[in-house]
Amino acid sequence: MKLNRIFYFTGKSISSFFKKSATRKIIGIILFFSVTIFILLSNYTPEHVQLRTDEVAQRDIQSSINATVIDEAKTQELRKQAAGSVQKVYQEDNYALSSTYNEINGFFNNAEEIITSEDEDKQVQLKVLLENINVKTDVFQPGFTTNQLVSFLLSKSVEDIGLIHQNCLTASQNAMSNPVTAEALAGIYEQINAQTDLLSFSPQAKDIIRIVVINSIRPNLIFNQEATDNAISDAIDAVQPVQKTIKAGEIIVRQGERVTAEQIALLEQLGIQKSPNSSFTFIGVCIFVFITFLLIIEFLRRYYKEILDNDMLLLLIGLIFIIILLITRFITIIKIGNQPEVNALTGYLAPVAAGSMLIAILIDNRLAHFLTMIMAIFVGLLFEGNGLFYAITAFIGGTAGIFQVYRVNQTSDLARAGLYIALANIATIITLNLFQGSLNLNVALYSIIFGVSNGILSAVLTIGILPYLESAFSITSMIKLLELANPNHYLLKRLLLEASGTYHHSLMVGNLAEASAESIGANPLLVRVGAYYHDIGKIKRPEYFVENQFSFDNPHEKIAPALSALIITSHVKEGVELAKEASLPQVIIDFIEQHHGTGLAKYFYNRALEEDIDGFISEDSFRYEGPKPESKELALVMLADSVEAAVRSLSNPTPEKIKQMVKAIVKDKLEDGQLDHSPLTLKDLEIVTNSFCKILEGVYHKRIEYPEVIVKEFEKRREGNGNNDN
Repeated sequence: MKLNRIFYFTGKSISSFFKKSATRKIIGIILFFSVTIFILLSNYTPEHVQLRTDEVAQRDIQSSINATVIDEAKTQELRKQAAGSVQKVYQEDNYALSSTYNEINGFFNNAEEIITSEDEDKQVQLKVLLENINVKTDVFQPGFTTNQLVSFLLSKSVEDIGLIHQNCLTASQNAMSNPVTAEALAGIYEQINAQTDLLSFSPQAKDIIRIVVINSIRPNLIFNQEATDNAISDAIDAVQPVQKTIKAGEIIVRQGERVTAEQIALLEQLGIQKSPNSSFTFIGVCIFVFITFLLIIEFLRRYYKEILDNDMLLLLIGLIFIIILLITRFITIIKIGNQPEVNALTGYLAPVAAGSMLIAILIDNRLAHFLTMIMAIFVGLLFEGNGLFYAITAFIGGTAGIFQVYRVNQTSDLARAGLYIALANIATIITLNLFQGSLNLNVALYSIIFGVSNGILSAVLTIGILPYLESAFSITSMIKLLELANPNHYLLKRLLLEASGTYHHSLMVGNLAEASAESIGANPLLVRVGAYYHDIGKIKRPEYFVENQFSFDNPHEKIAPALSALIITSHVKEGVELAKEASLPQVIIDFIEQHHGTGLAKYFYNRALEEDIDGFISEDSFRYEGPKPESKELALVMLADSVEAAVRSLSNPTPEKIKQMVKAIVKDKLEDGQLDHSPLTLKDLEIVTNSFCKILEGVYHKRIEYPEVIVKEFEKRREGNGNNDN
């Protein structure tokens, strides 16, 4: 039980540890730091490499110079062929035949002596004599046992044994009359075996001939190892080394291949294979990445503290950064045919502009400029050759992309941004080529093609990745707002069909708020979309709201003011519920929650005061739950909502009345404290007031007074239409 409690509290401590924002930040920084270092080191090419035989190459290794080197593989092949063509050196053994004769004569002399002796154990002596002979059973198998051969010899006369003796000498002489080497003995044995079968002797005599002759035969040519080795050495030395020309850009070792000794020898000749301390490279990359991370964190701390405090936004920045680096790393391995001078230009394809546009759209434009510079520097490190040119092009292209997505009004703006990036890349590439002092038309053409491809690739990546990042990080971008602004959204369709008065009121609020948004530094598109959805809660009970009451029947006249106020104020809560069911982003839900702030439903509050006899009416019961608007966009919609409803209630909305009403509404909201949490200034309120007045005066302008004759004609037609309807 005690152990369980220990595990419980330990697990709880670990869980709370990882829930801390500071802990998550540290883990995230370490993770992205490690991934960035891995990406850089996977492609970082120092001047020298240190490879070992049979090691798998992690990248392509190219020659940076033109050089004539020795082709060790072909040279070794020729040397091997020369060594193989050398014949073995043999030395003649002049005593080989005589030694063979001596062995044969010795055997038969001993046999005759034993046979002619008077010893009683001569059978045993003959058996021992035969058993001392090494019978090569791999050449032939004797047909008789040793005892049978002994009995055969004892049964023969000295003359018969002498005849067998003479045939053994003849057979050995015939076999050794030609050069005999150790390798040729097997063939000689077969020859003796076959020739013996042709003799007109008894089977026992043939077995004795085979045993004695095959055992006595020896090579008459002895292999001379020393002389052979000298001949091979002379042949190898006579082979001239094979030379070949290596061109700059030529791949010596391909990525994924096992490194051979020949390749290492070639790298050594080119001066690439050395023995530098690779730990210096690792330390240098780590320090550089650490410095850039410190710069990013310090930049966020000074200018974007709210982003630094937001773990999800930090994760988003890191993810975009890593995605761009990974794609760039992949581009470094792209090879187009066998054209090293073209492959060296793929650095212009690095889609830094895609990362720049994603950060600008999802987070902030100014932050995107700073991170574009950092990403461009990393691009310069990932590519060999003109790394500075690639970094400059990436930075300018990314900056052009940021400028184009500053205010995205439709999806096609992203495609247009790709075109501007391509144009910026073309101008930069041409300028940099001129800066070199020479202009290679072929190289410049390929560079421009890559620059244009970069613009298209950046736009495609942005369009493709953006929806997933929006969904994963719950960020409402301009593109998402454009989708929500579509009148075909089912909530807006419901609002039009079930509460058409509210729908048109929302459109008017959107127009009012949007007209003044940009002039005070607010987001016009966000204001418009927020206004479209701010009153969707009225779908639940549309007949209780004046803009939807198209008859003289007002349901509020039949219920208590407190209940009326509850119904009116509850449209905020009901709107939030509808918005969550429809998965609307939080930034839009904020408009629903905050467009009334904690304002007072004055009409019903005043009615309640009139009906209150005991004086127990609480003002808080007639106020909205809030919260108060916390941004310029939310405050704009609150003001536009109140102003539009108030001006619409005017019986004769002249410009003067409209102006007085707008000022009164703004002043009332200000005095009621509804704008306390918003960043609107008095100057902003003045601009907003003038903008509202201008728009409303245009909507409620004084109609032209038609002549009396025309008015009467209109009335007649209206009456006629009315009769037809009935």
